[in-house]
Amino acid sequence: MQGLDVYRTYLGMKQHFTNPDFDFFKYDGKVKASEKKYQERSDFYFFETLSRKLSDQEIKEYLLSSFVASDDPSKVWIGDIKRSGKDCWLAWQKQRQSEQYLVSQDLDRLVMLLEEEGHTFNDLFETMGGHPPLLRLFIKRSISLETLIILDMVLGFMKQWDKAFKDPLWEMVSFKVKKYRPFLSINKNKYTKLIKDKFL
Repeated sequence: MQGLDVYRTYLGMKQHFTNPDFDFFKYDGKVKASEKKYQERSDFYFFETLSRKLSDQEIKEYLLSSFVASDDPSKVWIGDIKRSGKDCWLAWQKQRQSEQYLVSQDLDRLVMLLEEEGHTFNDLFETMGGHPPLLRLFIKRSISLETLIILDMVLGFMKQWDKAFKDPLWEMVSFKVKKYRPFLSINKNKYTKLIKDKFL
């Protein structure tokens, strides 16, 4: 990528995590931007530096990681990425590289919760009486966003949560999940087996 391509990829990522109707993959991750306006930007050299140092895939991951790390991805701006983008990227890489191990740890925490509180597995997803225990654990950062997405890919409970909850907190989490999920390449069969092994 050239610097302008990096900038356009950033704009595409920003649109993806802000606009419900924009699909990063449908538009090949880019939106229109004039070279003249790009070169007039005060952060011009940031995009140029990324274009020289990172591969095309690394650039996408670098940008993506800042949106994923934010509680509200729609509020991520380039200044945030300049300040903490590298740390977000390194943390995201670590999560992806150790994903099965980290998901397994999260599932162990869920098993412990069920044992301590005398709940059944289905209680984790129960919508009666407010946010389910699983969602509360995610909000408290006791389980990762990736674990939440993997559980939904296997069990498909979020459609019910979308019907049950209309509060701003859930709507923000739901939107983030839907926007992040297409970036994840998950072996569903492997995680289905892992979940069965933990809870059955």
